[in-house]
Amino acid sequence: MNRSEPPEKGALAMPNTDLPDEIREPAADTPQDEPKLDRRTAIAQARAIRRGAAAMAMDESIKAQAAETASTILEQAEPEPPKAPLHKQTAPQPVSNTTGKFGWLDELKPAPQVDTEAIVDELIAASAERAAQSDEDEPDEQVKKVRVEQIIADQSAAGSTDPEAAIAQVLAATAPPPSSQPEPHDLTDDAAASPDVPEDSPTAEIDKKVHRALRRLSAKEPEQSQAEASAAYRKAAEDAKRDVRKMAKEEEKEWSKEAAGVRAKRIAKRTERKTACLNVVVCFALLFGIAIGMLVLERPTVSMEENRTLAKMPDFSVEDYLDGSYTGGVAEYYNDTVPFRSVFKNLTQNIRKYMGLTGNAAIQGGVPVLQTEPAETEPVVTTMFAVTTAVTAVSSEQTASAAETTATETAPPPAEEPEQEGEISNNILIVNNRGIMLFGGYETMGEDYARNVNRYKQDLPDVNVYSMVVPTVCSFYTPDDFQYLVASEKKNIDYINSCLDGVKPVDVYSALQKHTDEPIFMRTDHHWSGLGAFYAAEAFSAAARVPFARIEEYDKHVKEGYVGTLYGYSNDITLKNNPEDFIWYTPKANYKTTFMTSSLGSPYEADFFANIDRMAAVSWYMVYMTGDDHVVHIETDVKNDRKLCVIKDSYGNALIPWLTSSFSDIYVIDMRYFRVNAVRYLKEQGVTDLLFAMNTFSANGGNAKKIETIRVQ
Repeated sequence: MNRSEPPEKGALAMPNTDLPDEIREPAADTPQDEPKLDRRTAIAQARAIRRGAAAMAMDESIKAQAAETASTILEQAEPEPPKAPLHKQTAPQPVSNTTGKFGWLDELKPAPQVDTEAIVDELIAASAERAAQSDEDEPDEQVKKVRVEQIIADQSAAGSTDPEAAIAQVLAATAPPPSSQPEPHDLTDDAAASPDVPEDSPTAEIDKKVHRALRRLSAKEPEQSQAEASAAYRKAAEDAKRDVRKMAKEEEKEWSKEAAGVRAKRIAKRTERKTACLNVVVCFALLFGIAIGMLVLERPTVSMEENRTLAKMPDFSVEDYLDGSYTGGVAEYYNDTVPFRSVFKNLTQNIRKYMGLTGNAAIQGGVPVLQTEPAETEPVVTTMFAVTTAVTAVSSEQTASAAETTATETAPPPAEEPEQEGEISNNILIVNNRGIMLFGGYETMGEDYARNVNRYKQDLPDVNVYSMVVPTVCSFYTPDDFQYLVASEKKNIDYINSCLDGVKPVDVYSALQKHTDEPIFMRTDHHWSGLGAFYAAEAFSAAARVPFARIEEYDKHVKEGYVGTLYGYSNDITLKNNPEDFIWYTPKANYKTTFMTSSLGSPYEADFFANIDRMAAVSWYMVYMTGDDHVVHIETDVKNDRKLCVIKDSYGNALIPWLTSSFSDIYVIDMRYFRVNAVRYLKEQGVTDLLFAMNTFSANGGNAKKIETIRVQ
């Protein structure tokens, strides 16, 4: 510090460099505009300088210079204001915010080397605090303190102070007789230090402090009291600093916890906002991505699972737009040709399986099939299930009759409910890993079929006409517990045969019934197998009285992993998870196959059997003639001049190879696709035998009408 610079308020002045650090003097020049030291601080500094010089046993010149410095400090200090009565004085405010165990020491401002003044300051502060809190008469200790304070103030006004002399004077004046002096005791006990102070008094703590300080002064000799008081002050100061540091650390820790909590909340809130924004972005991205994908991705044209061609985009016309058929066709196109249709379909079925939703409805029992004849009105389908709306048709053949008729009321349920587990999915019973289409026709439903077949006999009187109505899998593999769900195909076929006029029926039912322990029907497909067609062809050859080759004269082919059309119709994952072997037979005899369009155009030669390795598994039944929409002419090595024409549905496809050893020529027509007059075509080809081969669904449904359509078109 430069000697010309004024001393800071509350700091000791620096006299010169040849004095020890313990003794300071104020600067020579004090600017007039600088604030003066308050009287109390100046007295404390002057006292500290004098005490320091005396304690260090310096020579007289240094002591004199120290006294001069102390006097200069007192002269530069503010004059002492007149004192108010002690009971009206306000307690001095602590200089720190410390509220720990030794926080009251912050009220004291002694010089570090002077310990007696610390006790005096303690008495002054405690007295002022108590005076502000209570109007009661002062205790004896307070009177002593006031007297000490007055003596010290008088000494300060005279230019010198001697606290020890002031304290000794007060103690001598107020000391009780020797016989009444209290014995020294542990002053750390507040109750013992001030036994007369009530514990619930608002000034109890202050009284205890005053009593403790006075006892500390009066219990020992001045020299001993000063040394111990100095040590106690230093210890208290160190404890206070330690408490302050501890409390600061605790406060910092608490603040850190609070700050960490606030920071964590802010981070969580930001994370929540970011997550919400991310969810919105992802949802919109998925929405727009799927929408764009539906528009630009390639759409399938064929469903391998369902073995059918999917809907096509309709051609626009004003008429179709006005009547709504165009918009309906567009909606059907987009619904039927969703990109990755098969993937989504399989995924949906797996989810349904794992969730326990294995079918449209579980069979609960009491869902019978009405097998009695209806009133004499337009024929209707009698099958009515509580678990579905109507019998579902085989879409590729349009064989379900429920779609074209009205359901009647069901009969009362049987007395006992089925015990074997099964499920219905789209009118297909799934039981024992087999799909079974439920036949719901009654006896008289086949009258249209019989009537139309009879007309062919009338138009072709010289042709041998045969009727082969093939029963389906439900007649042979429906468990007894579920027989009430199906109508009798046997009765229906017998009724149709009874209506035939000049047409020879082929009893396929009996032929198949003998071999139910063999795989005569597919488990996952609505068709029969090649073996079932073999037994039917054998029965037909016997009725037609033509030769028939043994099965050993055919080559057997097996391909694993077949899942047929019933999975596509039912969407039941059980069928997909239980594939079967697809078996077909090829004749060893020579033959030639010519394919034509349904209008008899574009003839070309090809193998009767398609390359199954190039087909999807669901389409393996198309190994016969590659499908249904061709007109096929087969020339064999048989020399009997018997020419057979087969008007059929898809069941007839598997029948044709077994007849290559029975007729010299075979013509195959599918009544659903043929575009030429059938009677004229048969006459042109010189057909000698005509076979109608179809299953009971076709004979009792819409395909029966197609027979008449191709006859008269």
